[in-house]
Amino acid sequence: MTHHLSALSNDALIKIFLQSSEPIAIYTSSELEIGMVNQSMLSIWGKEETVIGKTFEQAIPEMKGQPFTSILKQVWQSGERYQATDTAATLEVDGQLVTSYFDFIYQPIKDENSAVYCILHTALEVSKRVDAWKLVKEKEDNEQLINEELSRVNEEYQATNEELLETNEILQQTHNHLRFTEHRMQELIRTTPIGLTILQGSNMIIETANPYILNIWGTGEQTVIGSALLDVFPTLKNQQFSNQLDQIFTSAEKISLKEIIHTSGNITESEKRYLNVDFYPLLNRQGKVDAIMATILDVTQHVESRWALKESEQLLKEYNEELSVLNEELQTTNEELAVVNEEYTSTNEQLEKFNEINKNLTHQLAIKNIDLEKSNSAFQSLNLELNDYNSGLEQRNTDLVVLNNEISDLNTKLSDSEDGFRSLIAQAPIAMMLVKGDDFLVAMANGPMLELVGRDESIIGKPLFEQIPELIGQPAALKLIETYQHGRECAESSTRVTLRRNGKLEEGYFNFNYAPYIEGGQVAGVIDMALEVTEQVLTIREREQRLAEKTILEETLRSSEQRLQGILETMAEGVGIIDTTGQLVYANPMAQQILGLSHSEIKDRTYDDPKWQNLRLDGSDLPQEEHPMSIMMRTGKPVFDHEIGVQPPERECFYISINAAPIFNIDGELTGGIGTFMDVTTRRMMSQGKDDFISIASHELKTPVTSLKASLQLLERSNGHLSDERREKLIRQSIRSLESLSKLINDLLDTSRMEKGQARLEKKIFALPDLLEHCQVHLEPATSQKLVFICEKAISIYADEQQIGQVLINFITNAVKYAPQSPEIIIEAITVGNQEIKVTVSDFGPGIPKEKLSHLFERYYRTDYSGQQFSGLGLGLYISAEIIKSHGGKIGANSEIGKGSEFWFTLPSES
Repeated sequence: MTHHLSALSNDALIKIFLQSSEPIAIYTSSELEIGMVNQSMLSIWGKEETVIGKTFEQAIPEMKGQPFTSILKQVWQSGERYQATDTAATLEVDGQLVTSYFDFIYQPIKDENSAVYCILHTALEVSKRVDAWKLVKEKEDNEQLINEELSRVNEEYQATNEELLETNEILQQTHNHLRFTEHRMQELIRTTPIGLTILQGSNMIIETANPYILNIWGTGEQTVIGSALLDVFPTLKNQQFSNQLDQIFTSAEKISLKEIIHTSGNITESEKRYLNVDFYPLLNRQGKVDAIMATILDVTQHVESRWALKESEQLLKEYNEELSVLNEELQTTNEELAVVNEEYTSTNEQLEKFNEINKNLTHQLAIKNIDLEKSNSAFQSLNLELNDYNSGLEQRNTDLVVLNNEISDLNTKLSDSEDGFRSLIAQAPIAMMLVKGDDFLVAMANGPMLELVGRDESIIGKPLFEQIPELIGQPAALKLIETYQHGRECAESSTRVTLRRNGKLEEGYFNFNYAPYIEGGQVAGVIDMALEVTEQVLTIREREQRLAEKTILEETLRSSEQRLQGILETMAEGVGIIDTTGQLVYANPMAQQILGLSHSEIKDRTYDDPKWQNLRLDGSDLPQEEHPMSIMMRTGKPVFDHEIGVQPPERECFYISINAAPIFNIDGELTGGIGTFMDVTTRRMMSQGKDDFISIASHELKTPVTSLKASLQLLERSNGHLSDERREKLIRQSIRSLESLSKLINDLLDTSRMEKGQARLEKKIFALPDLLEHCQVHLEPATSQKLVFICEKAISIYADEQQIGQVLINFITNAVKYAPQSPEIIIEAITVGNQEIKVTVSDFGPGIPKEKLSHLFERYYRTDYSGQQFSGLGLGLYISAEIIKSHGGKIGANSEIGKGSEFWFTLPSES
């Protein structure tokens, strides 16, 4: 040992050792005496250099009860390297016990004879890594939630995208419909057979009026447009409907004025007219009345006819004879009236075509058509009664033809008027603007367009690019110029445009359509229709960005999942996950191995499935509520290192240590649990074996000691009065008790030396037949059974003769003890090939059950034969196995119930 320590004292090696940043310690004896330790290891231990020279547990007393001392001693004895990761160790740091986690290696250092002369201990604190792994689960849960959120957002974006596509289609349809509506509206206003006007504001300013109503008023467009209704109809001021007209903006209800008198300064009393006027409220987007549509029908003829009818009632008798003469003329007149009626009917048919465009207007016109039909019926009735007015009616029919011609001329003029177009643009629900000329003067711009460009009505009549200079050079402006120059319609979607709105430049995205405006067959300007889609474009871009982020996140999650799966797959502990019903939803390979079930079999069970019987440590049934997983699910708190037994249907009972932890969702609700467990059967059996051994050893040691004490007390009390025979018997009995006691103590010492790796072999070449003969001489007198020795004379082996003899005697005495009815015991030694010698001890006793054969060579194991118990510590076969293994040989046993047993060992031959 000294020359190795001197090698360690080399200055260079010591400096490297002491200055290493890796924690290092060296233990130089089987008692784990600390020979050297650097500052890094002292920092971990929380100790100073005064620990050098002390044993491991003396230097670090808090290590008592932790597994490290026994592991170090096992490494010293076995000479095998021990390595562990993520291992918890509790150390006293600054006066407080702190549990940290370490990766460490116990490396035995051997001399040229393969004997361990020190242990190199290196360690690395990995508490942060362990904490990081704990965060993996939390991250996995968070990533799962994120994944679900991303899935939901993706569905929302998909729905948004579909809505945007539908919106684009609707906008295109709306654009086409607006162009169609524009043409229809112009035709409707021009050809309608009733007066039509739009009144704006509570003062009812006349915004537009068609030729029919201008004819009724007997004035021109320039005179009435912009004037208040009560100025055009001054007689309304004093009529009962005046208050109702004032309330129309608050009531939003239709008002009808029947047979009101219309006069002006240029019309005489005989030329005054009677009008039916209907006022319809027009609602804005907020559902409030901001304008009124008025329809006017001249019913002067109807009123005058009714009055004339009253006057003619007295004259009817006088005209009866004349009526018969005038019937033919009246018939002719009726035919003419029928033609007029057909014209009115044709007009009504034209009005019905506009029902799909403007439901309210069509309904109103339909009412007027009904009124006209009623008037026509009244006219027919009057024609029968007013024979004397036939000549007057013919004159009026002639006037009506003239009036229709005038209406036709006015309608022709209306086709060239911009009033209808201006009204269309003003009331359009989307942004519209008309620019004219090479300077792109803003001729018209409705409210949505002014709001869109961030300007007011002051830009109308001024060059577009002077009023909105930020448009210059932008693609949208270039497309506008191109449409004007080439006369081709242009449409763009999601075009970026920068506009100054609210005092600052803002970037937005727009769908727009440029259509050439034709006057006199030439391109006179451009009609611009625009729709802002900034929010949709940004939403799409945000969705694309989130999709990209989601892809990256999914890859990260997939990578993390693979790493976590790799960790779970290679863990030395079993891992199982249950849901709220206790159903197992996951089990890693180690869990499958420990439980002896496939993954599919495990997932078909709950943690407390009756198919496997759970036991307390004392062997009684474990109630369901005491199962650690049940405790965790009931309390919502972790459970640590809870040992239970498990009794499978067709396997031996085994023991597991369970750690259980709850799993909560984002709302803090318990959704299941995770359990990690490891097979502690060996640990449990060792602990139980130690307990059994202490009990047995106490009993076995007590028996010879009691016998020896009794013999010595008798000898002491006899005072020389015992006979020589009696005295010799007590002395022999005392010697036997001492021999039994010595054997028990030697077995314990041998076991201790073997555990510590201190058993020394004194090998030499000897003849195996001589050893067998010595055993025969020693054992035959002590048994009545016949011992048969079979051995080749020329067998020699290189081994520790005393230890091999100890194995042989143990085998033979066991055969004598456990097979007392066997007539003979056969001891045979043969050569197997050129490399091996096999020694067998056979008996013809009761035999050993098959399930116990694998435990025979375990420490402290004692079996019974036919219900009988025999004395001993259960160390004989264990010591024998260790002796044979230290010689590089093999040991075993074969048995058959009712036929006997065979114990054997093999050793390398002398060569």
